[in-house]
Amino acid sequence: MISNQENASRWLGKKIAEAKGAYISASLFTVLSAGCFVVFCWYLSEFAALWLNDGQLRPNTLLLALVFLTGRYIFAHFASLFNYKAGNIIVSRVRKKLYPILLNNNQSDSVSSTLFVTRISEDLKPFYAFFIPYAMASLLVSGMLLAVSFWMEKWVGIVLLVSLVVIPLQMIVIGVGAEALHKKHINLFLKYSAVFYNRLQTIAEIVNLDNFKPQYRFLSGKSKELNKATTNVMRVAILSSAVLEFFVTICIAIIAIYLGMSLLGIMTGPNYGKGYDFRTALFLLTISPYFFFYLRKFVSAYHDRNKALASAKLLIPLLNEDTDMPPADVKEEFGSFEINDLNFAYPDSPVKVLHNIHLKLPAKGLVLVKGISGSGKSTLLKICAGSLPAQDGTVSVNGKDNAWSKQWLKVNSSYMNQFPFIFDGTLQYNVFLDKEAGGNNRYPEFLDKILAKKEDGWQTALSHNGKQLSGGEKQLVTLARMMLHPKPIAILDEPTANLDADTAEVILSQIVKLSENQLLIVASHEKMFDAVADTIVNLNWGEQMNYE
Repeated sequence: MISNQENASRWLGKKIAEAKGAYISASLFTVLSAGCFVVFCWYLSEFAALWLNDGQLRPNTLLLALVFLTGRYIFAHFASLFNYKAGNIIVSRVRKKLYPILLNNNQSDSVSSTLFVTRISEDLKPFYAFFIPYAMASLLVSGMLLAVSFWMEKWVGIVLLVSLVVIPLQMIVIGVGAEALHKKHINLFLKYSAVFYNRLQTIAEIVNLDNFKPQYRFLSGKSKELNKATTNVMRVAILSSAVLEFFVTICIAIIAIYLGMSLLGIMTGPNYGKGYDFRTALFLLTISPYFFFYLRKFVSAYHDRNKALASAKLLIPLLNEDTDMPPADVKEEFGSFEINDLNFAYPDSPVKVLHNIHLKLPAKGLVLVKGISGSGKSTLLKICAGSLPAQDGTVSVNGKDNAWSKQWLKVNSSYMNQFPFIFDGTLQYNVFLDKEAGGNNRYPEFLDKILAKKEDGWQTALSHNGKQLSGGEKQLVTLARMMLHPKPIAILDEPTANLDADTAEVILSQIVKLSENQLLIVASHEKMFDAVADTIVNLNWGEQMNYE
């Protein structure tokens, strides 16, 4: 069985092919850049040798050297542009696959999902935009300079070859355990960022309840824990750089001593007693530090690999979740939905959130789930959405078993919670899920109020979970998305909470309209739903009180 490490490495490696055109272009410009630098060193050493040995000044030679030095930076600039483009291509495709999964995966709220996407993107992009390009550049440039060094002076080539073998081995040794540190850091970041955000949102309530000092001590402790994890990651990065610089200094010193002794004619070999060619020595000494240029960058970006591996291990279970069912099965038409003897407790918790639930839900209509906070409403909705498994009892669609029904529900239900998930993209993309769609397409009329407020209309850019929209506007956008992309079952968790009366009335009327053609399951405290619900389920601390 392939280990998690191999799975993550293989997954990261497969993604490289998605931007192979950009990487090939970047590699070509990298080789041209390195070639220009080698020629620059050759002309510079010729200018210096003629000046110091013969007292001749040749401005044309120096001018040629400067031309090739300029070419080196121009080609390097284009190489970096293509590498950055490759990183953008791969990360954008990963996010495109991740967005629908997070949209339908209701085990975390929109804030946690947004933090997750941001963290994963920030960890994957440096890997593809820096680590992979520097790894390829190290091989290409080092190979080129090794060939030049062996051709001109084999002992210099041998020293460089040994360093090329030893440095990666050192990095592998140092990298042992670094990935675990990165994974811990990512998990803490996601966990505590959501905690900090939650406390920030409720700061007024905390102050009013005179609970500021306990909350301050709580957050201070979490902050120290996160800072400690960050410091551990930084220690590994500093250690990697320190070891590299120490080894590079030794290698360059060895080459300098060897060339110096050769110039003096005291080094055994063909030049013993004769002295050494100053131009050749100066040229080799000039290109030797450049041999380590990309190796330095490669090692400095090595921690990006560890971060990417840690992120990939978090991503793979999400991207590969529930892939064992043939697509044809989950397209089966919706006939019946029954829940019998359902009990549920979260892992590592002895407390049952749901107790002995029995429901027979209609194929169409509005089902209202009521109950005080903590009564199990959200848990029941997540089970109905296929996000949580039925551990004890049956959740059956069309009379099928739990496993099949969970798969079917996951694909054929849409979910809207109190804090909707908004993509990074335009308003148009968030509503239509299509960059090409727009104002010419039919859409719910209630969106006109939002469009009228936005100067850029459909092209209004949304980011950071739609911070450019109010809470009510987010709910309306999500509801419109649900209406334009209907599924047999729509699930809404507190769809009108904390909204103004006008927006709540719009959402209520649209929910009633939707329930005419599909099954809608709504969890809410609002009494307005009682009058329009076809079925009402009352929960009290996880127990089903009645079923109307």
